[in-house]
Amino acid sequence: MRSSIMARTGYARLCGAVCGAALALAPVLAMAQDAGGGQQQQAPILPMPPVPEFKPLPPGTKPVAPVIGIFNTQQIMAQSIAVQKLQTELGTRREALVHDVRAEDAQLQALRQSIIKAGKAPTPEQQQELQKRVNADRTKFGNRNRILEEDAQVALNQVQREMQQIVSAIATARGMTMVLQAGTAALHDNSLDISDQVVTYLNQALPSVYLPSATEDPEEIAKSGKYPVMPFQPADNGGE
Repeated sequence: MRSSIMARTGYARLCGAVCGAALALAPVLAMAQDAGGGQQQQAPILPMPPVPEFKPLPPGTKPVAPVIGIFNTQQIMAQSIAVQKLQTELGTRREALVHDVRAEDAQLQALRQSIIKAGKAPTPEQQQELQKRVNADRTKFGNRNRILEEDAQVALNQVQREMQQIVSAIATARGMTMVLQAGTAALHDNSLDISDQVVTYLNQALPSVYLPSATEDPEEIAKSGKYPVMPFQPADNGGE
């Protein structure tokens, strides 16, 4: 499986190198056309030196027939108990953030209206204080939004890492040599799909995830390294 991935990566790098060379030559070709007065030029006839003949290789070891498995990440995430709990908690935090932003915006609008109703132009001090508050709000709410997004990433990373371990364990137990995402297969037999089995083990192994509190900064937690770890070993056979 690893060799297949490496092969695809090598092919992608090769394509990238070829495309990069083509892009690098494009300005040169354009300049050459401009120098020729914009006239249509025929492709040059270049010499074709011979290259060494590559003879057929002797027979080698044939690869064994692959044992394929399929899993659907979207289905697994939707049925994960931990993800469902996470969505509820993050939704509550998001609503609280939106509420606070709207409340602060209403206060700023009221402050601006009070200055206008006074019938005088705002003083430089008033403008400075108002701008200072706006800048502070941007920093404060921007930081809260960042923390909320990072909290979600911290939690989802746990689910993804656990899911990868479970998929690997099931594949090993069932002798699978290739496991594909459902979206990459145009057609497959349902007997190849291990999604339900992954969901079962995922909900046993990770019924909930570690989520920083709303007042904690995930980046500071990462620096301290102080967060819980939840080890789990399945009680029954992954091949069933």
